[in-house]
Amino acid sequence: MTGKMKLYIGLLVLGVVVIGSGVWMLAKSPPDINIPEEPPVIYEQLDYIMRGEFRYLYIYGDGSIIYIEEKGLRLPMPGHPATRTWRTGEFTPEQLDSLVAYFENSGLDELDEHYRFPGEPSEGGSITRGDMDFTISIDSENLSKTVTASGYLTPDGGNTYPDMPSPLDEIYQRLRVIAVETEEVYRESIRSALSWE
Repeated sequence: MTGKMKLYIGLLVLGVVVIGSGVWMLAKSPPDINIPEEPPVIYEQLDYIMRGEFRYLYIYGDGSIIYIEEKGLRLPMPGHPATRTWRTGEFTPEQLDSLVAYFENSGLDELDEHYRFPGEPSEGGSITRGDMDFTISIDSENLSKTVTASGYLTPDGGNTYPDMPSPLDEIYQRLRVIAVETEEVYRESIRSALSWE
């Protein structure tokens, strides 16, 4: 085989690899998630620090909903890597107006900025608190308020937090339904500060 023939075969193989890689990257690339430039009207953040889970719900003035869930950040293992899941949805103008009106009339504006659960006494004189930090923020025409509640316990695996100051548990439940109704559009592995790598 001559030098020219080896060069042509090498270039052909390289071309097939480059084109194949490009097609693979196109098929595996994350979808274009349209994130509005303006800040969200409603923002919710749930931090479960001991579990290594974090959830973020953004509801924008145009009705766009983005829900991000990060899991496995506490102790990621090779078989169970930390992941980030992107979910999206959309409200009609009427649905958004209804939710904003609910917030504006809920009594949220009368709450303090931060609440911490005092804990429940347990055996040995210690105090039991929950792992969840819940932050809700609304920035509408008639209400601009952020409230955080930390350490509250759930009697039912995270469905409700009845000891949170009213109306926080009801808000939590409403936003939970909205998050569940979004559609998964992308899942990615992420790196944790506690990873084994």
